[in-house]
Amino acid sequence: MGGAYGVLGGIKKMCQLLADSDMPVQSLIVCGQDEKLYKSMDGIVAEAKNPMHLFGYVHNVEELMAVSDIIVTKAGGLTVSEALTRHLPMLIYKPIPGQEEENARFVQRIGAGLVVETEEELEETVHRLLNNPQEIEQMRQAAAKALPGKAAEQAVKYIFELINECPESISGAK
Repeated sequence: MGGAYGVLGGIKKMCQLLADSDMPVQSLIVCGQDEKLYKSMDGIVAEAKNPMHLFGYVHNVEELMAVSDIIVTKAGGLTVSEALTRHLPMLIYKPIPGQEEENARFVQRIGAGLVVETEEELEETVHRLLNNPQEIEQMRQAAAKALPGKAAEQAVKYIFELINECPESISGAK
């Protein structure tokens, strides 16, 4: 998944790799609003050894994530947070410097995904993960641990604790 504008580089090569794979794998390819990419994928999808489903821009990302074992993606904040919420392991390809790079480091540091920088590394990592479902499961468990349960409730409790610690001159009436 390359974001709304399909900016994940190397997506065609990755899809070709999955299309040619002898491993039983089903792929959901989200091109976002990149119509050129979408059209260029027709041949790959039509000749794939394994089931491939091609999507343009979608409004049901959470449903696609719910039926996925892993996501190959860029490290946009929304995608990363949605994947963590779904406990979906991430394979992040060539994160963009800045926010996405930091998001990718975070994902890798907590064990919820891996970061790859080259097409060769991407191919090797996909094959390794497909052959090692226990590694995918470890990333899934790490993603589950990354988000605290009842986060909204905990945030409200913490805010009230902060308010109660403030002197009356700062917090006003308690």
